[in-house]
Amino acid sequence: MSASPARLSPSLDADRRVVAFPRCPTAERINAARSLSADQRLDLERLRWLALRSQLAPRADLERACYVLAGQPTASLDRLATVFFRGLAERASSEMVIYRPGAASVSDDECWLLRLVSACRAEQDAAAAALVAWRVAPCARRWMRFLSAAMVRALDAA
Repeated sequence: MSASPARLSPSLDADRRVVAFPRCPTAERINAARSLSADQRLDLERLRWLALRSQLAPRADLERACYVLAGQPTASLDRLATVFFRGLAERASSEMVIYRPGAASVSDDECWLLRLVSACRAEQDAAAAALVAWRVAPCARRWMRFLSAAMVRALDAA
């Protein structure tokens, strides 16, 4: 005879209780990785505003827009950011989560974006390429690498 799963004895119920850990060390590492410096917070706020503005812009063909921007070495930050964030919206492997400006929390996608900005600033092309490859479809990776590097140069110049 076997006992039905719905009717366990009281002693078995007591043995099945799970004691939660009060603090997980992995959670501490994740939270520490999301604590931003003042410069990173400023960059994030600027990027959030640029992402928000890009949603208001009309959709453009990514490749055509990149050809135009490549021919204009002094393209504005707004134009570069609009095409960059539109390209992410269309060609990212999953929907990007970017919070509204002023939000205290930082999403995983925003952490990725800050790492991409950092890699472009440090001229670590291999790291930037790996970050882009991680989130962008293969057909758009070359243009997104170009746009991210150009956008970071324009961010630093502004």
